[in-house]
Amino acid sequence: MSSTANIYTLLRLYANKQQKTLIPFDEFCSYLQKYAKHYVTEQPDLSKYLSTPEVPLNQEIEDLAAKNKLLLKESEGKQIIVITAYFMDKINKIYQNMATNPTIPYPIPTDLPNDFPKDMITSQDAADILYELLEGKKQPENVIYSLVFKREVEPVLLSAGVSPDFLIQTALAKLRLLMHRGEQHDYFQQKLLSSNGGRELAVKNFFSMFIGNEEATIAKLKEAGDSFYFMNQLFLFVRHDYEKIKDRTAEDVALLQAVYIAEIAAAFYKNRSQIDLQRETALKNLELSFSKPPYYFDTAAVQKFVDSRGVPLLGQYTEDDLNEYLRQVTTPSADNELPSLLTFKTNDGIRFFVLNEKVLSLVMKLCTEARTKVRDSITKEWYGYMQKFSTTPAMKDMTAFNKRLEELVALESPILYALLNSPFLSVIYYDAREAKDETLEKFKLFESGELVPYNELLMLTQHSIMTDAKILLPVWYTIPILSWIIALFTGKHKNRVKTVKKDSKNTQQQKANKTVQQKGEATISIYEEHKSQSNSSGKKEELKRMASEIEKLIVPPDSTLDSELTSYLNEWNHLLDKTAKKNLVEDVNSLIRDYLRKILRTSSPNSFTLERIKELSYTLAKTPALQKIKDQENLQVYIQLYMLRLIKKA
Repeated sequence: MSSTANIYTLLRLYANKQQKTLIPFDEFCSYLQKYAKHYVTEQPDLSKYLSTPEVPLNQEIEDLAAKNKLLLKESEGKQIIVITAYFMDKINKIYQNMATNPTIPYPIPTDLPNDFPKDMITSQDAADILYELLEGKKQPENVIYSLVFKREVEPVLLSAGVSPDFLIQTALAKLRLLMHRGEQHDYFQQKLLSSNGGRELAVKNFFSMFIGNEEATIAKLKEAGDSFYFMNQLFLFVRHDYEKIKDRTAEDVALLQAVYIAEIAAAFYKNRSQIDLQRETALKNLELSFSKPPYYFDTAAVQKFVDSRGVPLLGQYTEDDLNEYLRQVTTPSADNELPSLLTFKTNDGIRFFVLNEKVLSLVMKLCTEARTKVRDSITKEWYGYMQKFSTTPAMKDMTAFNKRLEELVALESPILYALLNSPFLSVIYYDAREAKDETLEKFKLFESGELVPYNELLMLTQHSIMTDAKILLPVWYTIPILSWIIALFTGKHKNRVKTVKKDSKNTQQQKANKTVQQKGEATISIYEEHKSQSNSSGKKEELKRMASEIEKLIVPPDSTLDSELTSYLNEWNHLLDKTAKKNLVEDVNSLIRDYLRKILRTSSPNSFTLERIKELSYTLAKTPALQKIKDQENLQVYIQLYMLRLIKKA
């Protein structure tokens, strides 16, 4: 026999030699000391057991007990070492034999020797233990389970070395063996046929599969389909019949234990099937949630997604399921195509998700929204410069103007800025161009592989911003001579002499009218012909109130009046030439202003309703000047929106 310094191996060798599983500590200590003297030259590690083996051996024994490899117990004042592997090997041997001979009964507590230590057994409800084992939860090593059933039948012993799948396999094998008997075969098949009228073929096919195909039976048990329903009925019939037996044989007990185990497994797989179905449904709802406004979501928002009932999706699937789903849908395909769900980060490092198919429409929407914010912001900025009779390079230099617009987009619309600078936007844009996406005919993002300037993205010009800023200035800023004098005394004279000479020829009213014409969308004073009336102010406020009410009916909650105006303008104005397009817009706007001014002379605020404004837009759109525009429907909505804007801004 080769020598070893492994105490556990030595214990098992000694137990086999002595043919006992309960070994007194002192007895083994003496044996170990003799063994060490004999083999110390071959195994130098044995030297610590030569003189006083009790101390190192006691430490080794305690370590093995902590690992459940053995038990320590007291008997008549002596410490006894119990080798658990002996009992586990005995139980495992029964299951190994059962694999080839299903008639062998399950091991039960009475099969163990009288001196078997009860501490080794973990008694628990059979369903609880099997559920944990089937879910793959890590179990302690060297443990013997006692599967306690809810009905009066002997518990089944199960060692840690026997898998739950094998246990289920043995249970089905015992039931299959029962069905092979002629009288039992016909009896249980007839019971299934009687309880499933009209499904004779399905029942017979199931019965043939259950008896003759072990792998298919186990697969059907885990799928929880039609065959699963027949299987549960069969288990129920067997259990009811054998529970009625009063004087049960060992075979009867084993069959009852088998059917209990099979029913627990069926309940587990049915429950898991329902959980899987719930998870799959929740993941589909997760996918649908990405296609809803605002179309971009950070991780916190994704975790708060709910289903149609308002129930959070996280909980219907686990956080691991969510992370795995996000990993899969954000990973490029094998041929390097963009994934269905894209990610991008804002300047503050927050990661967002957006569907590939929603990127272009989202960018267009955000550009429309950002236009209003950026225009207001830069208008106020330039107004501040003009108040001080100062300028900024962005007012005159186009490069500086676009640079400032980019800075404001990053500030006012960080999501848009992140998308415009994302690596995937150009790929999506050019793919859509190749697919001849009609929406891109009105919206250009890239030219020669480069992002178009921000002034084109936002449809803003230096001239329009300058005009807006000038309108905000007090009246004396617009009178050339006065503004020149003020600038002179405030040290801001600079090169305004030429401007004064040029502008002094015009009156204040002429300059204001010219500004209105250049802006195209500037607010007009639709009340100037009523200034002499004492109730002009009251009428104006009432009209504004009515306009605000109508706006709520026309403009969607997630949009603005200006956004809708821009959107509908691009719908009816299909001219590609920028100058011609701008001139057409100004002509239409002028007609609307003149027409509205005439209407308001004789109309009362109470008559200004949604129906009335629709009627006015229809009448104006049908005039010879506007009837040439083909898209009459969108033109009429544009007229309605523009009228509301004129009244609100007056």
